[in-house]
Amino acid sequence: MTHHVDLDGLRLGRLARLQRAMCDHDVDVLVLANEPNVRYATGVTAMPVYAMSTFARCAVVPQEGVPILFEHGNSVHRSKLRAPDVRPMHAWEFYDDPGSQAAIWADETLAAMRELGARGDRVAVDRLGTPAFLALLDRGVRPVDSAPVTQQARRVKTSEEIELFDLNAELVMEMLSAFETAIAPGISERELLAVLSDVMVSGGGEYLATTTVCSGPHTNPWRAEATDRRLEPGDLVFVDTDTVGIEGCFFCVSRTFPVGDAVNAEQRTIYRESHEWLEAMKSLVRPGVTCGELVVEAPPFPERFVAQRYECYFHGIGLEEENPSLCHPADEQPNPGTVLEDGTALVVELYAGEVGGREGVKLGDQVLVTGDGCRVFAPYPFSETLLG
Repeated sequence: MTHHVDLDGLRLGRLARLQRAMCDHDVDVLVLANEPNVRYATGVTAMPVYAMSTFARCAVVPQEGVPILFEHGNSVHRSKLRAPDVRPMHAWEFYDDPGSQAAIWADETLAAMRELGARGDRVAVDRLGTPAFLALLDRGVRPVDSAPVTQQARRVKTSEEIELFDLNAELVMEMLSAFETAIAPGISERELLAVLSDVMVSGGGEYLATTTVCSGPHTNPWRAEATDRRLEPGDLVFVDTDTVGIEGCFFCVSRTFPVGDAVNAEQRTIYRESHEWLEAMKSLVRPGVTCGELVVEAPPFPERFVAQRYECYFHGIGLEEENPSLCHPADEQPNPGTVLEDGTALVVELYAGEVGGREGVKLGDQVLVTGDGCRVFAPYPFSETLLG
């Protein structure tokens, strides 16, 4: 799949939003090690799955000017193709004495702050291992949480990000089409997952964040993952794409399909109720409404499914699952005053399955909040067999 997104514009637009948010929160410098945050600030990724569990790279971002990317030594040459200032990072993990190595990292990081003209008393970080955190404390740095800054910046998408979503939507549609075509008695959940993954990787995507392909009794309760179970006639099978696609764009679209045409009344009932709720919830998503107002306006969720509900009605999406989120009315809403803004990307989704039931249904769409309501990025068709 050919890219048609201005990658320099993507990087610079994101950085501008991030630095505006730093000004709003009076943060002089960010030290970012969370992989999606590093990518957002610098436009660069390297070994993303590895970097999410290992401190291999970080970015030092000033309130004005060009960030410094400290990169895994063997990836510096690659990252220099995209980021203006890339330097080898001194890692501290996997040493017998990580504290002494983290001290070297801390000294290099503080030197970078001084080079950027940043003060050391207004430093915000997203994640640090204990050795690095203690090394900063030993040097008089008392970091604060970067989340208010990064969440504000990432909530509204730039025009280049929206183009990137549209590009990835084509890939996700191809993935779901290949997945549905491959459904047949005898194929295993893992084999279906491989179909999804093959289309994703060959189309320029990066990796699957989960392995959510579930069939028959594995569809209830929610949160199972792919196994070697083979599909049987009359089963339901659902998939949550959970795809980190082209340029790291996260896509979370859920569909449930029948295995064959012989569906029963209960399967149709659960599916129809789920589809009706999803469409009703999407119709309420619009700019200017608060999360507190949407909780009140939300369509009633069938009571028999509440005990095993999905954890939210919607959540933000971008380079990972983001904010804002809308909790189920049975749960405390942590952000009732948060206002949905034009240009926010969300995943509206649900799981419907009774406690002790044999099957469940998972449906969800990724949408863009616009002045006309919400636009579905990947409008893959719902099952006519189950709606019929």
